[in-house]
Amino acid sequence: MHRTVRWGLVVALALALAGTTLAQAPPHAKTVDPALFQEIGRPGGTLTLSLTSSPKSFNYYGVIDATAYAIMANVLTPLVEENPATFELEPGLAESWDVSEDGRTVTFHLRPVSWSDGEPFTADDVIYTMRHVVMNPNAEGNERARYTFGDQVVRWEKVDARTVRALLPEPYGAFFRVLSHALMLPEHRLADLTEGANPALEAGSFNKAWTTDTPLDQIVGTGPFRLARYDVDQRVVLERNPHFWKVDPQGNPLPYMDRLVYLIVQNEQVQLAQFQAGAIDVLTISAADFPGLKSEEVAGAPIQVFAGNPVTPTPSPPHWAFNFDAKDPELRALFRDARFRAAMEQLVDRERIIDQVYNTLAILPGAPVLPSNKAFYNPKVAEMRRPFDPQAARQTLDGMGLRDVDGDGIRELPSGKDLEFTLTAAVDSQPMSDMAALLREELLQAGVKVNLQLIKFGLAFDKALAGDFESIIMAFGNQADPQLRKAIWQPGRPLYYWHLSTMEGKEQKPVFGEMFDWERRVYELFEKGQVAMDPAERKAYYDEWQEIYARELPVIFIAKGMNLLAVQKSVGNYFQSEDGVNVGTPYTAYRR
Repeated sequence: MHRTVRWGLVVALALALAGTTLAQAPPHAKTVDPALFQEIGRPGGTLTLSLTSSPKSFNYYGVIDATAYAIMANVLTPLVEENPATFELEPGLAESWDVSEDGRTVTFHLRPVSWSDGEPFTADDVIYTMRHVVMNPNAEGNERARYTFGDQVVRWEKVDARTVRALLPEPYGAFFRVLSHALMLPEHRLADLTEGANPALEAGSFNKAWTTDTPLDQIVGTGPFRLARYDVDQRVVLERNPHFWKVDPQGNPLPYMDRLVYLIVQNEQVQLAQFQAGAIDVLTISAADFPGLKSEEVAGAPIQVFAGNPVTPTPSPPHWAFNFDAKDPELRALFRDARFRAAMEQLVDRERIIDQVYNTLAILPGAPVLPSNKAFYNPKVAEMRRPFDPQAARQTLDGMGLRDVDGDGIRELPSGKDLEFTLTAAVDSQPMSDMAALLREELLQAGVKVNLQLIKFGLAFDKALAGDFESIIMAFGNQADPQLRKAIWQPGRPLYYWHLSTMEGKEQKPVFGEMFDWERRVYELFEKGQVAMDPAERKAYYDEWQEIYARELPVIFIAKGMNLLAVQKSVGNYFQSEDGVNVGTPYTAYRR
């Protein structure tokens, strides 16, 4: 018996938006979520974006290069997709899939589509991509670790031309999220250039495929665009893929644009000037540039400037941690006391930090899941967050016996020593160093002395992982699925740096005897979330984890910078949703 996951088209919403039928859509087409459309577009035109560097290669898995990733994300697509507006999982090249009752076998039914050169996409392409590229340890950008469980890996089998089967060593709740990052490659173009698929080749040969001097008609994909021209260090031009398999809510083929152009502009101020001149259509901007551009918009410039709720992993949301294993025994006992951590949260003036550090362009954080992450965010954490309340913090500290006995303005520890500790922060991160200064000020008024240690972020990161700190401001990027950050948030893991004694160093095994009861529960929740295959069940586990973090405060989350975007008004379907999220993709954009 199988539990079947079948994803249908969003017909009802599409009809509500379009006011028409989808009869003209081909049977294999995927109707794009109406949430990505402010208007139904019209075909034609060019969308111009910018990059700060030239691509090192067009081989998505043969290089580690953000520029290559940005370009090839328009050329290649995965079996399972993340919705760009909601980040929920949807069908991609896999039209549907079945999950066995034990969660160890997933059968994918492939969409009958073509590569951009007209060749059919088949199960052979999936088997080639997963076996010989994604899980190839010699491919520079491989993702083998994500499909490895101990000494076992996920195995892939071909059932027939349109069906493949993944055999998991154990149930893996994040499997579909991980797959959304695995872009499919064409076996008929690359197998002869890939070790494993071609036994005559030496290890690492795949990395030499699809370099920037490869004839562009040899580079094919299933994405909305295909490569058309590359002028070295100047521009990359992509053209519409006539075989793309997505349609808008009225059944019109996508993308609307005929061409997608990336200008290579290394200087961010030059990028800004070109945007202001109308040469660039869409630009991610800094908080420093936001006020000026917003003023231009208000004054009538033909642009739109958005401060969207953060949805991306970076910039990383900073948090404040206390070392549960601090060398000083009194500080160690204090930092392990949830009452003390609660008082510290009440001394964090988040509104002031958002105003002064982020120029108002930030939001209150999750714990740590972002509010825009509809799949996993637990709204209860907002109610549990302790507001800035210095008086309540002082009362808590008084109740713990931490009083200013000698009248010098600084509270004393039970030993009679001043209550003081070091706060480490990155000097090369303006937000972090500014936060540290504001925290020192607030804590001093509450009778707690803080000594700032401002050092390079890399050194601060090393100190954190070595447990060589008392308190610290640190940051890790979010991921849409909490399981992909298990190494950070689950006790007994290498990046759970504020309580390293929960992990045995050499073997990196959890030490349950060193964990608090709530930490053992967090450990259990992550283990359950990993093997659960039902999305609702997984969310329940991670909801409880977020509530534990909000209550116990192993770290105190401070704020998250907003996503800042500037768009020419002549470009449609780049907009801000009702939830305050910036929405827009090259394949839904159109020229007004």
